[in-house]
Amino acid sequence: MLFQDDGNVWICGTKKKCEFIRPAVGKDKDFTIHLLLRNKEDGNAENYATLLKQAMVGSDDGGSPAKVGVLMKERSLNKESGEKSIVQAYEGKLDENVEAKKIELVDATHGLAFVMAIKDDFERDLMKKSSILSNKVMKHGFVKRLEDIIEEETKITHEAFSSEIEAIIEDPTKIKVNVPTDDVQPCYFPIIQSGGHYDLKVSAQSTSESLTHDIIVVSLGARYKLYCSNIARTFLVDPPKKVSKNYEVLLEVQEACLAAMKPGQPLKSVRNAAVTYLKENGHEELADKLPKNLGFAQGLDFRDSTLLLSSKNSVSFRKGMVFCLSIGFQNLELTESNLSNTPNNSPVRDDNW
Repeated sequence: MLFQDDGNVWICGTKKKCEFIRPAVGKDKDFTIHLLLRNKEDGNAENYATLLKQAMVGSDDGGSPAKVGVLMKERSLNKESGEKSIVQAYEGKLDENVEAKKIELVDATHGLAFVMAIKDDFERDLMKKSSILSNKVMKHGFVKRLEDIIEEETKITHEAFSSEIEAIIEDPTKIKVNVPTDDVQPCYFPIIQSGGHYDLKVSAQSTSESLTHDIIVVSLGARYKLYCSNIARTFLVDPPKKVSKNYEVLLEVQEACLAAMKPGQPLKSVRNAAVTYLKENGHEELADKLPKNLGFAQGLDFRDSTLLLSSKNSVSFRKGMVFCLSIGFQNLELTESNLSNTPNNSPVRDDNW
């Protein structure tokens, strides 16, 4: 796909993909869509020539290269996509023109991400439905099953439990949610952790260790019609008083973070609000226990790495953006004195949680 600043959009694809897009041709007065049908006979030579010619329209006749925006991180994957790929050969043509100093490649990832982060009413509705689905899986799938496991003292691994929850996301009728299975899929393999060892990163994985009835952390995410959502919860089973107290503080920090998420405010204001709240309310020692990033923008991508809620991101919130706020304290220590305050001889016996 080639987008030009005068509103012309050029798309090269197979017959099936062109037919899929054809109904949009001529429907928008601000854009003119041109379809280029894939041609195996000449290896798309004519199509590539057309795209490259259009890419250089309006460039400086004095010899300065035309600036072409690309998704820089995707280029290496495109080049490895195989000889039959339309994209691989086109990337090669771009490189040839870069070497000839006819084209200068510019990373457009951040700008594209920013544009796509602002959702219209239709997209926000899909994301709400996706969020409702994740919530129902958590409430009627995970929580119900967890209650049964604890009550019946069932032995199950984190990984096996995660597999059960993934199956519910793939087929919500298991919890009496009437959603076509073709419209849903997991964003990732659900993450369930317990037993004193926890990883708050989105890349964390459920282990083959058995679930223990202490501090149980779960994260799951569903896609609905390709739009992502995410939900994470911590369940405390007979926790030490220090754990309960810190969790109450965490809920207060969450409210402070939500209050900072307003259009016009920089993304970095969220983490700054969390740190400020802790320092001003006598919990300064917990500030260093916060993750570096407290969330990210969501949409068709589960996690937009250009719109992180970090302490350095100066991009401003815009109306229509959708974020996943993900806060927590990590590597908190529990002393023997703390553990002695554990009610009912709870099995919590690890020095870190």
